[in-house]
Amino acid sequence: MRLFVSLLVLLVLGCANQPTESRFDKIAKAYCECTGKLAAANEQAASLAADTNAVATFQERLQQIQVEYDSAKLCSSNIVAQFGKLAPSELDSVKLALAGRCAFMAEQTDLLQEMLGE
Repeated sequence: MRLFVSLLVLLVLGCANQPTESRFDKIAKAYCECTGKLAAANEQAASLAADTNAVATFQERLQQIQVEYDSAKLCSSNIVAQFGKLAPSELDSVKLALAGRCAFMAEQTDLLQEMLGE
């Protein structure tokens, strides 16, 4: 019984020391989930743009990017509904949080501003 109580106390103390996710961490996590497919489609299109033999595939990829963009925009509107639009000063905090989750999206400041900013 003593062992059980000791393990329970250790478990509670271990969980109590877990840092809580900040508002910006939550936004970054959701934004990464919203824009992951869009980022992948953009990367594929960039590699196809250099291949002169892949014109048809490149055009198909552009259509896929538009679909993914529309999906990311809709998904991001849910983030805005939950957390509100971000002020310019808050965008920097989200970019820092993004750097640890999906760095490729942290670099796309214009898209971040468009999707979540005021």
